[in-house]
Amino acid sequence: MRSWPPMAKRLVTVGDLVLDLLLDVALPVMADAHQMSPQLLLEPGGAGTTLLAARRFGLEAVALGAVGDDAPGRMLLEMLDAAGVVTSALDRPAGSGTTTVVALGDRRQGGHVFLGHYGDGPPIRLTPEAKAELLAADAVYIAGYSLVEERLRPLVDGVFSSRDGASAPLFVDVGPFLGQLARSEVDGILDAADVLLLTEEEIPFVTAGQADVSACRRLLGDYPDLLIVLKRGASGCQLLAANLDLVCAGFPVALVDSIGAGDAFAAAFIWAKLNGYSLEHCGTIGNAMGAASVRVPGAGRNVPRRDDAQQVLDQFNSGIKLIC
Repeated sequence: MRSWPPMAKRLVTVGDLVLDLLLDVALPVMADAHQMSPQLLLEPGGAGTTLLAARRFGLEAVALGAVGDDAPGRMLLEMLDAAGVVTSALDRPAGSGTTTVVALGDRRQGGHVFLGHYGDGPPIRLTPEAKAELLAADAVYIAGYSLVEERLRPLVDGVFSSRDGASAPLFVDVGPFLGQLARSEVDGILDAADVLLLTEEEIPFVTAGQADVSACRRLLGDYPDLLIVLKRGASGCQLLAANLDLVCAGFPVALVDSIGAGDAFAAAFIWAKLNGYSLEHCGTIGNAMGAASVRVPGAGRNVPRRDDAQQVLDQFNSGIKLIC
């Protein structure tokens, strides 16, 4: 039976676990222009980075969803288990495959490219054990790529339907694939979400094709209880709600690798929100974690710790102290 530090808050992520294969390359990669990468990293990606960042901030972290019954799946479980992430409620169907992403990052000029393959296997459903973890959650997080994967649809539908009367806020990170969904499906996600995290490039996926910040403000007219967290990379973030329009400045640090920075931002923002920080400080803490993340290569087990985020906050004289 597991035990947690007193008063630790619990984050539950829903979706597919992903194994990232990370290579440092010169972009763009052209046909017949062969390259050798100076690095090869195998790390948890996507929500795996969020789970590991949550653990390093002191949150309880529980993974719901699927992992493949294969070598990449076993590798992911070993990495997450070693970090104290709870994986016992994950579904691991016999003969199934793990979602895998080849992440090509260019450290010299910035930018990255993701080449992915969804895992295969039978539909994943909300089991009684997974539902019990949801009911015990202080926050629930879903990455957008999990919302478009067909085999996860029964699980996601079960999560949404089980949230009737739930007190734990639902954080949805839009991601680059939500534009694949029908408008009615997007509306269902917006109905369920309490906090929406997205980049400027992802705004059209939730605003019926409109592509500016004013479209987010109009969206709030239909969803007045929604908090929108607009991630702007090195420029920080903007928080939008019915009676809120707040810009939280970013931290100018040397960029090594931006892969996983948004996933780390999400964990830090959720930690701050659960621990009673003001929204302005939540955004600033998320920005500090994102800045700490881009200072190191890859994501996964390379994700910064709370002390690294504190170092950024102190370096730029934010005046914010992260509680122990």
